[in-house]
Amino acid sequence: MYTCNLPPMRQENDNTNTRRNMSYRPMGEILRGVIFILFSLYALFSEQLGMGQLFNSQTLVYIFAGVLGAYGLFRVYRGIKQIFF
Repeated sequence: MYTCNLPPMRQENDNTNTRRNMSYRPMGEILRGVIFILFSLYALFSEQLGMGQLFNSQTLVYIFAGVLGAYGLFRVYRGIKQIFF
């Protein structure tokens, strides 16, 4: 009977590539936060710049822009926290 004795397959070490240790998640958090902040600014100033009206009520525009801005600031905060702390 013929048997083939192969050496066990070598597993790659996770530390061989230093770029793999770099986490891009905090930069994604910051980028998403900036995008949400830009959307909130668009919601606030779209009517003044002649780009259209998002809602009939100006109160809804302020609420919508406030929620978007707060969420954007939260995302930026989390990204900075993950990078530096």
